[in-house]
Parts: sequence; C-alpha cells; structure tokens
Amino acid sequence: TKRKHSHTATQTHTPLLSRHRIIMRLFVASALLTLHFAPKARAQTTCDGVSGPFTLSDITGQCTYDLLLEEYTSQVFDAMGSTCAENKLSAKEDFDAKLVGAISDATTGEEAGDILCKAMYDNAVQVPFTNAADKGTDLNFEQMFYNGRGEWQEEVETLYEAKDENGGKAVTSRLREDARKVGEFYRADGQYSRVSWPGEGTNALPNFDSCPSNAAMCCWPKDRQANDNNGNCAKAYDENCVDKDPADNTNLCYVDVERGNSSTGEDGKGFIAFPGDNNDGEGSIHCHGLAWSNDVNDRTARYKANNLFFVSMYDHMHQRGYVENIPGNPMCGCMDQMPIVTRSDCTQVDLTEDWEVIFDGTDMTGHLTKVEIDFNACRGRNNRNNDLW
Repeated sequence: TKRKHSHTATQTHTPLLSRHRIIMRLFVASALLTLHFAPKARAQTTCDGVSGPFTLSDITGQCTYDLLLEEYTSQVFDAMGSTCAENKLSAKEDFDAKLVGAISDATTGEEAGDILCKAMYDNAVQVPFTNAADKGTDLNFEQMFYNGRGEWQEEVETLYEAKDENGGKAVTSRLREDARKVGEFYRADGQYSRVSWPGEGTNALPNFDSCPSNAAMCCWPKDRQANDNNGNCAKAYDENCVDKDPADNTNLCYVDVERGNSSTGEDGKGFIAFPGDNNDGEGSIHCHGLAWSNDVNDRTARYKANNLFFVSMYDHMHQRGYVENIPGNPMCGCMDQMPIVTRSDCTQVDLTEDWEVIFDGTDMTGHLTKVEIDFNACRGRNNRNNDLW
C-alpha cells in the first residue's frame, strides 16, 4: 500500500496597512528613478542666420531678387526650425549678407541678386542660329535668305529639271524636303534651347545688328508651296504655282530704298510708292513681325532669336511657303530697314523655364535646368490680338 504524502501549506498574512506602505515605497522609488534618468531639456539657442551650403531648386519664372528672396525664405530659412530656436536675423538680412558676400562688386542684396540673375542668363548655353538651316557657320546662307535670295526663296517645285530611274519626270525643289532641317530644328532646339541672335557676334547679319525699336519684321510677296491652306499656290506646280500670292494681311504704302542698303549691299536711293491696294497697287503682301523688351533679362529679349527663326524660317517658309522680298528692302530685318505698311501680324514667345541656385558656402550661382517655348499670337497696342503695332 502506497503511502500518500500530504503537505500542509503555511500561509503568512500581511496586514493591510503594511501592503499600502510597500506600494507607496514602490511608487516613490519609481518616481525617483524617473527624475534621475530623464533626459535633460535642450537649451534654447540663438544664431546669426543659416550656416552652410544650400540649393534652391525647382524655381520657375523670371529670375529677380524678389523671387530669390521668396525661395530662400521658404526653402531654407523657414525650413531650419530644428537648427536654431531663435534667429537674430530676418530672412532678408540673412540672404542679403550671403548674396553680398558671394557676389563681388555688389553692395546690397538687390544689386547682388540682379548680378546673379544676369550672369545666369548670360552664361546659359546658346545654340548657334546657323544650326537651323545647317548650311555652314559663316551666316552667308542666312544673309541671302533674309534678303529674299537663294534656293529656298527663288526655286519652285517642278517636274522639268530631272528624270527618275525609269526615265520619267522626277520632282525637284520640293520645299519640305530641301528645308527639312528647319522642321527638325523646330522640333528640337527651336523649342527647347535658347538660340543665338544672328545680329551679334562674328559675321553678324546687318539685317539685325541694331534694331533701335526692339522690333523686326518680314514681308513676303510670293507663295511657293501648295496644299498648306495658305496662299494660292496649287498643284500641279508647273501650271498652278507660277508667281503666286501669299494671304494678304496688310497694305504696302511705300518703300524707302535707302533704308535697305545696309542689308542688301546696294546703293539705292529714292522711293517706290504704292498708292492703291491689291490689284490696284502692290498685289497681295503678307507681313509678320516680333518685338522684345528693353529688359535684357525678359523672356522676349532672351529668346528673340527663337522667335525670329519661328516666324521667318519655320512658320512662314517651311509651313506656308512664303518667300522673297519687297524690291528695295530685305525680306526680314529691323523695323528701320523695312517697307512702310499699314499693319503686321506678330508672334510672341511664352516660356516655361526652370532654374536653381547653388550656394557652396562661398560662391552663389544660378543654372537653368529646363526650357520649353510656345509661340503664340502677340498682344498688340490697346489689347489688339496678333498686331505688331
């Protein structure tokens, strides 16, 4: 028979008051530990502006001191909260100090900002104007073109100059093929890069070397391209595109022959008057121009070469087939070289331009990061749409 082992449990009873004392001791010990090991509060600090390098990125719009200060305040000064509890300087005072320190020959923040903006625009890469036609780099082709001369101006598509491989008639002088580089340039650098002005630099074109009125214009008396919904040139070219007219949009008043001498290289004098209009005067004439701001940093001034290319080579020649010049004056030139007309259409550039500013702790520089150009009808005097005046 197995013996059963029995255990008698011994219980110890703690008085209620003693339990309360133990609990209170534990609370006190815990509180003491919390006080002893709690992190110390960070002391409130002050500072004299933001220190170290920074980058102002994704800025859109024309570079000005006011925009620079606005971007610095939002991207750097107001974003530094954990660095400094109390700044002794305002955002303007801090930014001005950095600008003046980084930009030589500047005594104020506003002056330094203007210098930075101008340097950014002046140092931006510019595509040579000669890339548009791709006919050499000496501007000789362009000089002929803007005087209304050359193969693009004087030839018309024909079937009588060559034979195909089977001995049949072959098409020659097809404008869209001969000037295909113009279309390629428009789809690339013409819309996405700044183009250099052909009236500046080596071999500058006299057509565009001064432009005291900050405006240029082209006038065309001839249409050489069919099926583009502009002008009255039609197929078949050899029968229906001989001495055809552009869409008429102005009245030619007179030509001061001497005005065009600097571009045409002639030594003409006198006037050619056109007192009537259309069949009673000069026939159909189409004029289209562009104007730009006195402010060299304005988009219309910086991208005026893009606008000139668009108006003269792409929109009117490549797309519409408008060519040649009014006798005595160039096809395109500054306003003071062009015929006197009653009005002119015009185009303006509208721009999306992104840029950034980098401060390395010593120097501050701006850099363009993206350019997109749209060409639209301009807004003329008294809000007249598409009117150069």
